[in-house]
Amino acid sequence: MTGFGRGAAVAGGYRAEAELSSVNRKQFDCSLSLPAGLGALEDDCRAAVRARISRGHVQLAFRLETEGECAPAAAQAQPHETGASPLPERSAHAIRERVAQLRALADVAGVPFELRLRDLLRMPDMLAAAAPSPDPEAARPAIMAALADALDSHAAMRVREGAALREDLERRVEALEAVRRRIAERAPLVPVAARDALRRRIAELGSTLQPDDPALAREVAIIADRCDISEELTRLKAHFDHVRALFDSPEPCGRKLDFLAQEMNRECNTIGSKAADATIAAAVVEAKALVETFREQVQNLE
Repeated sequence: MTGFGRGAAVAGGYRAEAELSSVNRKQFDCSLSLPAGLGALEDDCRAAVRARISRGHVQLAFRLETEGECAPAAAQAQPHETGASPLPERSAHAIRERVAQLRALADVAGVPFELRLRDLLRMPDMLAAAAPSPDPEAARPAIMAALADALDSHAAMRVREGAALREDLERRVEALEAVRRRIAERAPLVPVAARDALRRRIAELGSTLQPDDPALAREVAIIADRCDISEELTRLKAHFDHVRALFDSPEPCGRKLDFLAQEMNRECNTIGSKAADATIAAAVVEAKALVETFREQVQNLE
């Protein structure tokens, strides 16, 4: 099922935001984007998603900030006013080392050493040094709490969508039941129509038969047995009952409903081939069209 969820949490000196979206797919797969340095949390994040979503393509992205980065601008400006470094010590040390390396390179090359801030900002690795990777274990509580919040939001959206899908599928099952009833009402008339047709053919050949002629009764019995669709109609009704039971199940039912749609289509095909009746054949075409739309809609369920 499709869905979207967003969550946020603050813990361990970090503020994490998570955005999660899902689209329909037969299998489960998760595309995960974590901030640099948090690869150690990937398996835990995937497991948390897998525990809540069993089917579909999931896209999950995180944003992580330190609580200092989340502070108001006035509060962030205070270190500059007191002369303190605005960067963590390890970041400042990495930048000083890089500048020293550039100065040594200029000395070796025998060229003037000229370096400005804009030159530093053009170096992607320098910017990475200015933003050190977070500590995975320290960031774990915020990341996992934000993910749980996003999963709850995502689930709430899918509950609303699921209610609408259930209503639509129930209408389709009701329409299929109406077609099945029409077929069941017509089925007993098929042997009678076959008997009358056989009598007409015999009369056209200039022969006559008594109404209780054993040969005629035997032939009609064979026709009635060949076009008996009572078992198929019974199985169709059982499939409809099973579908409704799955609607009330707390477990994911998309795969089972997909299988039942295939079984309903198989029963319809058998009815059409056995009945040998134009009215039933037309009803079978209608039923198969309904089953196909039912199956297409089921693809949207987990």
